[in-house]
Amino acid sequence: MDLALTPDQVRIRDVCRALAQDFAGRVDEHDRDASSPLKDYAALRDAGLFGLVVPKEYGGWGSGFVGYAIAAEELAQGSPATAMSFNMHCALLGIVYKAPVPEGTRQRMADLVVKDGKLLCGSLSEPGHAGLLYSSRVLSTRLRRTDGGYVINGRKTFCTMVDASDYACLFAHPEDAGPEAAVPVLLPLDLPGLRVERVWDTLGMRATCSDNLVLEDCPVPAELVLEELAQPSLPDFLRGIDAVLNVPYTAVYLGVGVGALRAAIADVKERIPIGYRQPLAYLPEVRRRVAVMSAQLEAARRLLHYAAWLVDTDAPPAEALAAFLKAKYVVGEAVAAATRSALELGGARATFKGSALERFFRDGATATIMPPHTDVCLAQLGIHELGLDPAEVPPALLPAAER
Repeated sequence: MDLALTPDQVRIRDVCRALAQDFAGRVDEHDRDASSPLKDYAALRDAGLFGLVVPKEYGGWGSGFVGYAIAAEELAQGSPATAMSFNMHCALLGIVYKAPVPEGTRQRMADLVVKDGKLLCGSLSEPGHAGLLYSSRVLSTRLRRTDGGYVINGRKTFCTMVDASDYACLFAHPEDAGPEAAVPVLLPLDLPGLRVERVWDTLGMRATCSDNLVLEDCPVPAELVLEELAQPSLPDFLRGIDAVLNVPYTAVYLGVGVGALRAAIADVKERIPIGYRQPLAYLPEVRRRVAVMSAQLEAARRLLHYAAWLVDTDAPPAEALAAFLKAKYVVGEAVAAATRSALELGGARATFKGSALERFFRDGATATIMPPHTDVCLAQLGIHELGLDPAEVPPALLPAAER
């Protein structure tokens, strides 16, 4: 793996760094109001970044996952919530261009986001799902065939950016299929029977507006049901693409940690206590904390870029997954530690609303919780490192008795 940035990656970094500076001017307003950063999404569209992960042969930037990780880290330093929301768009496209998808579907998705400038959201979560259960999602959202197409009923949770997107890509359980079967559906968000349930009032990442999406006898044209991507087992499919699906948002959290570090450095270099001639940056405790944050975040970045590189180079899935699990664990712990340490460096004054250190602390609080949860990463990594047969590992919880 070459650690030097390619010319394309330098371009991605510079474009996203400039956008992040623009986003930063609106971030506190959207965080306070839990409102969608519509101007941020428009700026991403105008910059051509809706096609960031779309391969060049389909008209996109062809960033790959390393290039995307660079972009996400930069964007998150300006607005973590914007970066996290846009990540959902990119993660969906990442699946399309890494999974075994028909050529026609790949071109169709490219045209949708590159030519038509459409923004995509999606959600795998439903009420009752638990992040501590690894890829255990069995869907209650139902897809029923009709004479004119399909009808979908269900409820999706954590549907990030749903009120600002053009389409939602959701998995639903088709009737007369096995209990774990699923098929993706591409829903225009103006379809009848579809409504957004406003529930998003959270600790951090407030401007992602990850509300519930309710589907009540929602008619779906047949061409929007991607039957060519139907899965006999959604949990098995998710386990196979874990690195592809989750490398993108892990890079967003890395950006949150880096943003907190840079904000803390700026703060301690500017603050000169009354009666002294040097800023707080000269204190040995401050120097030590900054050094620890910097070292841990750099180590996390290298692990994450290595995992992304394995995905880009089509490494064996087990190898890519193990690298990702290590990266997700290290990034989560490093970001949680860095954002807390940065807040502590700021002191009591940093805990007031409007402080960048306070906001980075809240936005980074879920770095270890976002799936796969830290405990899940370690449990699965332990199975891999010990060479255990997953089929022989006892289930985490006993399944409900069949009725």
